[in-house]
Amino acid sequence: MAAVIVIGVVVTIVLAGTYAVWRVKYGPPRAGAPQVLCFHKISDRFCWEGTWTTADRFFATIDRLLHRGYRFLDESQYLAAMEGTDGPSRDALFLTFDDGYRELYTVVLPGLAARAVPFHVFLVSEYAGRDNTWDLSLGRRPFRHLSWEEVAEMRARGVSFGSHGATHADLTRLPLAAVRHELTISKAAIESRVHRPVRTLSYPFGRYREEVKRAARDAGYEAAFSLYPSHANARFDRYAIRRNAVYIVDPVRLVEAKLAGSRLFWCEEMKCRAINAAAVLTPILRNAGDRKVRGS
Repeated sequence: MAAVIVIGVVVTIVLAGTYAVWRVKYGPPRAGAPQVLCFHKISDRFCWEGTWTTADRFFATIDRLLHRGYRFLDESQYLAAMEGTDGPSRDALFLTFDDGYRELYTVVLPGLAARAVPFHVFLVSEYAGRDNTWDLSLGRRPFRHLSWEEVAEMRARGVSFGSHGATHADLTRLPLAAVRHELTISKAAIESRVHRPVRTLSYPFGRYREEVKRAARDAGYEAAFSLYPSHANARFDRYAIRRNAVYIVDPVRLVEAKLAGSRLFWCEEMKCRAINAAAVLTPILRNAGDRKVRGS
């Protein structure tokens, strides 16, 4: 009994401390602005890193959000409303996917088309039609990125596209000249395939610094997305826009807790901030593995 009491006290202290950190450093989001969801892989294949969601759970999540009265915006609608001064409020969602895996064409596109739900995909331009060898494999089969032919067909069916860099490099670890190169060649490559301006950028791993933000602006992007920026949630920065990430550990009902207004919003955000912080290990471990292979 004493052990249970001690554990209860420790958990209470940890939760109270976590809430205090959230309240002081991040706080609730600004009112009246549409929110953004971020998914990665939609697949029934197990992934050690956890950035996946099964197809059944994904569509169940979308159906629940529709049932609860949420409305999905396309890219143009979101860009017009993102500062919270024009049109849609918090019941409006912008649905985004990082990396651009082939399951978006084979699974997501038909399912969302049947529901009339628009979505936006951030592509890694140099990996179009290739396996995601930029990622840690951890002994599993790689995932294939969308081909340019699949991108063209999706664009013709109303899907919009942005840049996720040319090679999915951590832009905070590159010289500024390399950052500019990543952003400009990716934008140009995607525009040449979709025949429309690439207006938005998603920072690989959600990571950026002030020079990266300026490079994004100078490259012609109208907005850039992180996941959980370091600034307070009430502050809006069009080159460091906050998104709610959804992972395999998030059951359908919990996704709503990620959205502003839920009592569990703070807890869900701190959980996802911890998960996203761990993503920095991907390029570090990947580079270490490459150096080991070259040195063997």
